[in-house]
Amino acid sequence: MTNRLLAVAALAALASACTATRLTTQATLPPPLVEQLPARVGIHYSKEFREYVHKETRGQVDYEVTLGPAHVTNLDWLLKAMFREVVPVDDPARAGEVRPTLAMVLEPRFEEYSFLTPKDIAGEAFVVTIRYLLTVYDGGGARVDAFTFTGYGREAARTLASKEPLALATQRAMRDAGAKVAVELPEQDAIRLLLRNRDAPAAIAPPAATERAPEQAPPPPEAPAPAQDPPA
Repeated sequence: MTNRLLAVAALAALASACTATRLTTQATLPPPLVEQLPARVGIHYSKEFREYVHKETRGQVDYEVTLGPAHVTNLDWLLKAMFREVVPVDDPARAGEVRPTLAMVLEPRFEEYSFLTPKDIAGEAFVVTIRYLLTVYDGGGARVDAFTFTGYGREAARTLASKEPLALATQRAMRDAGAKVAVELPEQDAIRLLLRNRDAPAAIAPPAATERAPEQAPPPPEAPAPAQDPPA
């Protein structure tokens, strides 16, 4: 009898333990229908962004969603479609040292990753929200502005531990946010100003010190002295 009770208790503990749901998002961004801008742009991915993993426990389920690597791939592909050239930058503050010069430097950061489960919305779907902060620096490394982009995704699911529906909802949110970056970022006043200033002509330098000075006309000849009477 005692052994049976121990076995029942062990099974109950096992049933109440958290289920682990680990997934890695895939880079699946469709081609953006935008006109490429003739600009050379820098991109800085922090270590936190590159390796970002979202972790939380919901309804006896442990969720672990790897987001960083797929976002780096997606953003690289997206920005190369938007701008003529995209250059990796280790430190935005030192952007002025990059040659040829850059029109601007972009730095993305995760602001939010959240999701609703079928249990949360009394339905049969996962709903995902991803919010990014995109900080903009000028070609010299000075911070100019920052913009927030939010993407939403939804995928049908029947169980809380479903990996594939959560992954698909996450990828749809990534695509939604990427489309907003492609369309809305070039329309921002700060971005337009930076793109316009990249073509500003350089100031004309003064003549070098070794440049030969213009020749001057010779002075006019002196008038002859008046003649003097001979001595008496």
